[in-house]
Amino acid sequence: MEAPSLFEAEHLTVRYPTGELALFDLTFRIEQPSFIAIIGPNGSGKSTLLKTALGLLRPTRGHVRLFGYDSVRESKKIRRLVRYVPQRDRLELNIPMRVKDIVLMGRLLKKPPPRLVSRRDREVALEALRMVHMAELWDRPFPALSGGQRQRVLVARALASEGSLLMLDEPLAGTDAESQDLIVRALGKYHKENDVSIIMVTHDLNPVHTYVERVLLLKNRLVGIGTPCDVMDAEILQQVYGPSTRIVEYAGHRYCVTKDSGLDRHD
Repeated sequence: MEAPSLFEAEHLTVRYPTGELALFDLTFRIEQPSFIAIIGPNGSGKSTLLKTALGLLRPTRGHVRLFGYDSVRESKKIRRLVRYVPQRDRLELNIPMRVKDIVLMGRLLKKPPPRLVSRRDREVALEALRMVHMAELWDRPFPALSGGQRQRVLVARALASEGSLLMLDEPLAGTDAESQDLIVRALGKYHKENDVSIIMVTHDLNPVHTYVERVLLLKNRLVGIGTPCDVMDAEILQQVYGPSTRIVEYAGHRYCVTKDSGLDRHD
């Protein structure tokens, strides 16, 4: 029997409102559960693929589905199942919200009105903050945090929410090495210990390579799909990052040097 589908596309083409081509003729299928990384250079259509899957953008041609639900006809069903962390989440930093308020949003937004905070909500929110080493900042004003700390809180908000799929758009962007490590470890542990899949957009496979099970490599079309080892191939990566891309083997590790993202590594 075929395993249930998590994420699939069939001849998916998407254009920006300007008419510029964002994605062209993508066809793939990934079974659930899985931890997926979508990688590629800037402007390669990574964020567009997430937004189209959520029904925020409409395909020009073809289809994309999550859990078998069509992004156009069944977007409401999809959004009930997904916890989404958009790129550069725009929270008004002049509003005096505390860390606990941000994380509790993940619990309250999926509740019916009047959306009252329960003891269970607080327990789950606090545990999500512990996972990214931010529990001690429970009462700290959110605007007072560093960029990396704010991103860890936003990931905790998603972890505290409910849904069968976490979708994160560049959650490591603008974060320091410590925050990157904490976020990736928390996501990897959460995926392993819970029946929750993860789809994560990132320009750099290095921080997540030991946790990811499937990789989609994009450059406005599907260039590669498979395990990190499958995709970490010089011939495949040169199609995206150019002929100067090279693979270096050292001490049992595979290194990929690219002009776009620096050094990627995979064991």
